Amino acid sequence: MNIKQRMCIMNTGIPRRSGRMDMGFYALNKLASAGIAVLLLSLLDWVWPSSAERASAWLGLYMPQEHWVYGYALTASLAADAILSFLPTLHKGKQAAVYGAVGFLFFALFTGGNPEHLWIRAAAGTLTLLLFLWGKHAFSSQSLATPFFALAVPVLCWVI
Repeated sequence: MNIKQRMCIMNTGIPRRSGRMDMGFYALNKLASAGIAVLLLSLLDWVWPSSAERASAWLGLYMPQEHWVYGYALTASLAADAILSFLPTLHKGKQAAVYGAVGFLFFALFTGGNPEHLWIRAAAGTLTLLLFLWGKHAFSSQSLATPFFALAVPVLCWVI
């Protein structure tokens, strides 16, 4: 422990975390939120009737769910967090509005797919981003559920 850390403990009584730890917990939180989204999409695929079209085809997309979650939703969630960082502190309702708007615009404009399904895709993107916002508040750095949903759940969903 260096002098700066000892001074922080003496002044406040609690050790201060480093910026790297904060970024690591932020990344783990985003991956745990993505794990919840992968789990829900996997459950939807398992429940969806096999004779009918897959859920992704119904949305007008022909991409794996991993691309939907880790390619588009995670990127849109980072963009929403970037927008929120420039705004003064907002309560959860206004944060949900920002996340919903970013999800709607991001999935309507950037995911490609069939233009006839634009509104359905944008609504699904909004719901996916709101799931990321829920995960931002639900997963803490002290919980063992966070690394479980970040690491184990996606692997289990892809294996099964």
